[in-house]
Order: sequence, then C-alpha cells, then structure tokens
Amino acid sequence: MRTFFALWRRELSAMFLSPIAYVMLMFFLLVTGCGYYWLVKENLEVMRSVQGLMVVIWASMLIVVPVLTMRTFAEERKNGTFETMMTAPVTDGTVVTAKFAGVLTFFILMCLPTLLYLVITSKLAPAAAHLIEPESIANGYLMVCLIASAFIALGMLASALTSNQIIAAISTFSVMSIFFFGGLFEPHLSKNPIVREVGGYLSSALHLMESSRGVFDSRSLVLYLSTTIFFLFATIKAVEARR
Repeated sequence: MRTFFALWRRELSAMFLSPIAYVMLMFFLLVTGCGYYWLVKENLEVMRSVQGLMVVIWASMLIVVPVLTMRTFAEERKNGTFETMMTAPVTDGTVVTAKFAGVLTFFILMCLPTLLYLVITSKLAPAAAHLIEPESIANGYLMVCLIASAFIALGMLASALTSNQIIAAISTFSVMSIFFFGGLFEPHLSKNPIVREVGGYLSSALHLMESSRGVFDSRSLVLYLSTTIFFLFATIKAVEARR
C-alpha cells in the first residue's frame, strides 16, 4: 500500500504540474459555468437545472478525459521514464491502479467547484433553496464519478497501447463517442425493442438524468464498475506486454 500511495502522489503531482491539466480545468469550469448559467437564465426549475448541469459535465468528459489520460503511459514512454519505472520493485497492477487513482482524483477535484453553482443559486434565490434535493445531487455526482472512472480506464488502455499521445487521445475520443452518442440516439433510431433496450442501457445521459432525479439503478453501478475493471485489466496486460 505504501508503494501505491507513493505512485498515486507522484501521478497527482504530475497532473498539477502539467499546463495541459490547468487548461482542461479552465475549459471544464467555463463550459459547466456557462451551461448552468444558461439553464438558470431559461427559468427552469432548480432540479431540472441541476439535471442539465449533470449532462453538461457528462458532455465535457468527451474532451477532458482523453486529454487527461493520453499522457499516463504515452508520455512516460516518450520521456524514457517508462523503462525506469518498470525496473522498479513494483507490480504492473500497482502502477496501473495508482495512475488510475491519480487521474480520477484530479477529475473529482475538477468537479468540486461546480458545487458552488448550487450554493450561489441558493444564496441569490432563497425561495428556491428548499427545492434543492441533496440526495438527488449526491446521486448525480456519484453517477458522474462512475462514468468518469470507466472512461478514464479506457483512456489509460489507449495510452498504454501507443507511444503517441495524440493517437491515444483520438482513440479514446472515438470509443467514447460511440458510447456517448450511440447509446443516446440508438433508442430513437431503431424500432427493434432489443436494440432500444440495449441503447438505453448504454446511454450515460439517461443514467445521469435518472440518478439526478433520485432514481439510482443498480444496473448502472454494475455496468460502469465492470467496464472499469475490464479496461484496467486490459491495461495491465498491455503494460505487461510492453515490459
């Protein structure tokens, strides 16, 4: 465990020392802030605005996650530190999980300022403060973390398979787009009930909307946890092959 936390701190420190991470942080807060402002400006109900905020965060992942994960292994290989790390007395599983935890921690820290939007709303509109449902908000952010964990593991796999960060980012973006837009539009493009059911099950947007309404489906938990474990396992095997 000591080795894991040492690698986790190393990865998290590298994230905060990277200018790209700060660019992504500014992009994320700008998009979510403008999106939430527009939702409130349209005079939507408070909880409907919160649901919209969850969808905006979900959409921002399409850019943020590939950029944050493209450097996890590709940059190590480019800088020549990958071989040094692999000769250290640590297992491949420890390296992969520590890097995963570092990127996920940074993403969670990136999402925390969005809670201020709700605080500002309650201060500027005290009459609407009682309409904010803490349980629904917690469910929404939990679903955001589950979705992010699955796609971060996917991005790490892409980074482990190539030494080019651009290729890793584009590959991650492409696969994420299939899950994002395919799962969102497939139920509306096919009359086949099986296709519609599968498409609805894969739609991250629908999962977020349901969870932010206070409905947390255990199937979503199984889907994203199993997807995360699968991609992490594949990443470990990819690192072992590189070794």
